[in-house]
Amino acid sequence: MKKIKLLVITGDFSKYVSPEFYHLLNEAAKLSDLTVWHEPGHIKDIINTLPSRPDFIFINEFGETNTPKVSGLESLDIPFAINMHDIHYHKAQRREELKSLNARAIFTYYRDKFDEWYPEFVSKMRWLPHHANTNIFKDYGLKKEIDFLLMGAVHSRIYPLRYKILESMQNKPGFVYHEHPGYRNIEDHEKYTTFAGEKYAKEINRAKIFFTCNSKYKYTVMKYFEVLACKTLLLAPVSPEIIDLGLIPGKHFVAITEKDFQEKAEYYLRHDKEREAIAQEGYQFVREQHSTVQRGRQFVAMIKDLLNE
Repeated sequence: MKKIKLLVITGDFSKYVSPEFYHLLNEAAKLSDLTVWHEPGHIKDIINTLPSRPDFIFINEFGETNTPKVSGLESLDIPFAINMHDIHYHKAQRREELKSLNARAIFTYYRDKFDEWYPEFVSKMRWLPHHANTNIFKDYGLKKEIDFLLMGAVHSRIYPLRYKILESMQNKPGFVYHEHPGYRNIEDHEKYTTFAGEKYAKEINRAKIFFTCNSKYKYTVMKYFEVLACKTLLLAPVSPEIIDLGLIPGKHFVAITEKDFQEKAEYYLRHDKEREAIAQEGYQFVREQHSTVQRGRQFVAMIKDLLNE
């Protein structure tokens, strides 16, 4: 079967602290005739530089900081879709932009908040959740030397549960916290000193229990997939979106609230077999259902479906 010619306009995430989209494109390239474009410009000028006309155009993180600005989309006669990441960002302004944008579809990582904030565009919404690159996020077989681990941003306004966990647990023996390295490119000389990529995954793999939260927005963030893929017990809140992704509390991870996180953490630290059984179930489930390979296939299939509409 002939591969679709797909043009993706995106920032360059190959060295980014979270290169998830870069890895997704590597999988999409196996299933499509993919061209990746990183420069700003008029869409017709961009197309004219290509060796052949694309069948479909995908604009990643439309209107956000890391994406090159592309003009002329209103005159485009090739079907296209956009991806929105930080959907809480300038909601009113973006809603107006979307009204004049004749996109075939709007992709998002976060279904429920998109439905709430952009109800007039629900018919165009395509849910493509986060995923874990199982070449990086995996069981390295490292000794579980950390009892409780918390990594990443803990701003109280955005991540109130993470903030409370840090506040309550920071002086507890066996608790480790690593700050977020910042949303930026990670250079080669930082690979062994900064918790990103393989170093980040290995640190997760060293932990018996990992805390996170889904933010005040109830986003199903990447850590839900990354931690499970490292065969570490995840303690995190549950939501309808998480349930619909197949993640079952008590089977794949442990659901927590601000009232019970410490009690549950101490329980699962003491009960090795229960902790390890849940971690094993979560590990297998993410590898089977939410790997980057799986999501790459879903991404290309969704583009094909849009072309067939």
